[in-house]
Amino acid sequence: MTNILKKILDSIEFYVLAGVLFIVIWYFVLSPRKIDGISMFPYLHNNDYILMYKLEYLASTPKRGDVVVFKHSMTQDYIKRIIALPGETLMIRDGKVYINGQLLDESKYLANTVTTFPSDAVREGIPYVVPDGKYVLMGDNRERSTDSRAFGAVEKDAIEGRAVLLWFPPQNMKLIQRVTY
Repeated sequence: MTNILKKILDSIEFYVLAGVLFIVIWYFVLSPRKIDGISMFPYLHNNDYILMYKLEYLASTPKRGDVVVFKHSMTQDYIKRIIALPGETLMIRDGKVYINGQLLDESKYLANTVTTFPSDAVREGIPYVVPDGKYVLMGDNRERSTDSRAFGAVEKDAIEGRAVLLWFPPQNMKLIQRVTY
């Protein structure tokens, strides 16, 4: 009887430790998020589920093209793409994005018919210098995205992590690739 009890306790211990490890990884390393809205369409869809790597920027800095989740308010997270980095000069002219005077090649994730409209913070033809420690973030669905064009650059501390995997629905599962320019 003691041998059976020992096996049962060993099994329970294994499953409890496995469960705790799973929860720690799931919520503190790879955090699940639901896409709520169409601001990243067509790359990500409303009601898609992603995994966000929360430790990405502890030892590195965010890079242009990264798809990131950030805290927009106390109750709302947004998911957007990094467009401009600290110290860079961004300008929207004739529906296109320029960084330090050079046209930003967004052809890897935007159709060439997409027009980037200015808004309150980033205005047509007026250079916008990204403050130190901040990033300009935009949704891929430029016509339907509330982003840095409206509310300005986002603090690095507000960026919660990088989206790394679209995991649901299963037929759309994919790694969320880092775009290189």
